Amino acid sequence: MTTMMKPDEQLIADLGREKARETAAHIAYLRHLRQLHERGFIQVRLAKIVGVSQPTISDMLRRARVDAPDVRPGTHGGTAYEIAARYAAGEISRTAMLRELTGWKYERPAEPNPFEWAEDGNPATEGSFTVQVGRALRDGFLTDEDYDALLEALADR
Repeated sequence: MTTMMKPDEQLIADLGREKARETAAHIAYLRHLRQLHERGFIQVRLAKIVGVSQPTISDMLRRARVDAPDVRPGTHGGTAYEIAARYAAGEISRTAMLRELTGWKYERPAEPNPFEWAEDGNPATEGSFTVQVGRALRDGFLTDEDYDALLEALADR
């Protein structure tokens, strides 16, 4: 049985899907930019191609090294966050998203500082479950139910 959404609810759902599409497209854009640079394209040339300044290209490449790694074989993304964005964009099914994020090899969180006097909080580990999947949850790319299903599946591993 299909339920009809109110027009405002539909617009909100569409807005979330478009945000996810935009995010996934931007990650792919940064990835391609990084790959061209790795193939020998200098920043000045990339700036001309893209239509921005060289310092902007430098900033984009710095972000690309963290946010846009190569797509891992057998998955739909280079990061767990990207997979969640592609799921929210409607590019992959929930089953595929759960399978890929459950099988993902997350980085271990950083160890806390052993010196209490120097406690500055635990540094975030960019590739950790908390950072990647937590960010996807916060950005609306995963629902609470998706997050709980991932935690349950990961606990069973």
